[in-house]
Amino acid sequence: MILKISKSSSIGIGFGPGGRHLPWKWLLGCITLLLLTQPVHAVPVDDLYTAEVLVSSQDAIQLKRGAQAGLLQVLIRVSGNQQIETSPIVVSALKRPESYYYQYSYETTDRSFQIGGELVPAHNLRIEFEPSSIAQLVRQAGYPVWGSNRPSVLLWVAESDGVERRMLAEQEQSDVVVALNAQARQRGLPLLYPIFDLEDTSKLSTAEVWGAFMGRIENASLRYSPDAVITGRIQKDQERLTGTWAWNIEGKWISFSNVAFNANDLVAEVINKLADALAARYAIDSSRGSLMVRVEAVDSLKHYASVTRYLESLAPVLDSSVLEVIGSEILFRLSTEGQSRQLMEIIRLDEKMALINRGQDASGKELLHYQWLPGNE
Repeated sequence: MILKISKSSSIGIGFGPGGRHLPWKWLLGCITLLLLTQPVHAVPVDDLYTAEVLVSSQDAIQLKRGAQAGLLQVLIRVSGNQQIETSPIVVSALKRPESYYYQYSYETTDRSFQIGGELVPAHNLRIEFEPSSIAQLVRQAGYPVWGSNRPSVLLWVAESDGVERRMLAEQEQSDVVVALNAQARQRGLPLLYPIFDLEDTSKLSTAEVWGAFMGRIENASLRYSPDAVITGRIQKDQERLTGTWAWNIEGKWISFSNVAFNANDLVAEVINKLADALAARYAIDSSRGSLMVRVEAVDSLKHYASVTRYLESLAPVLDSSVLEVIGSEILFRLSTEGQSRQLMEIIRLDEKMALINRGQDASGKELLHYQWLPGNE
């Protein structure tokens, strides 16, 4: 059963991409540029602003408690920082969570709470928070806003119960896989699992993952073009789990070990650490600035509209203006928040423009030179 209650309603209309025939030489140049550019598998993450919380009833008290937990869940996911809960601004906002959501619903579950020696059915409270209000709150608290295009994370995890070792696959319903998927959803990280076909098994064995042969793991990961790789081994004892982990971001391995008494606690710690590290690279801080962006291959009014719309849609961009148009090249001035490196990372993940050069204009202001890629109208 699903019961939906809306505080307000709205209707949005979107237009899909169009297309047209492109000059062969121009298209060949774009293809060549793409081949020279390292591929990435950034993934648009849905439901960044949706929280799910288990509650014991549908009364007003449980709704407010659930909304408070859900608001904090969304703030951590959007900011990429667990410390946001310590902000006085956030502490104050948590007292009035109803100011930040527009719809909630309940679903029945097969789970229960034990209250006073009695088992009480648990309800899944799903809350839809208003993106603009959440982003504003995150910025007011002095934290970055992490957009929906998130870096992909490839998993190579081996598990041992003391008798045999095996690799964890996506289709399994083991406690560890369920915990990995749940915690990754909580932090807004898209996970990739190896398909374990002949190519995978010929490049990397369970023993090599267990032994943390990083070179072999890197080589086997190339076919998936992930933005980050995490590898781990989990030893199951009678009463506890021991994890030995390492993740690779931009070619640098970082190791980490932990012990827990259940899969949820074991996995939560490592996913949180990885999400924090990725957010530090991709999320946007609150510093303000401006830079110049030159975009070439804008050879039609349709392309011009698409480029302008795209730049203005980027989370770091506060304002944009066109300074000059010369042939098929347009020079923009962008007012931004965060560092230019973070803007470049977001554009790289989106794969709508290819970086040609990074330098300075005649006045010494930072200038990014891009090529607009076909198929993004």
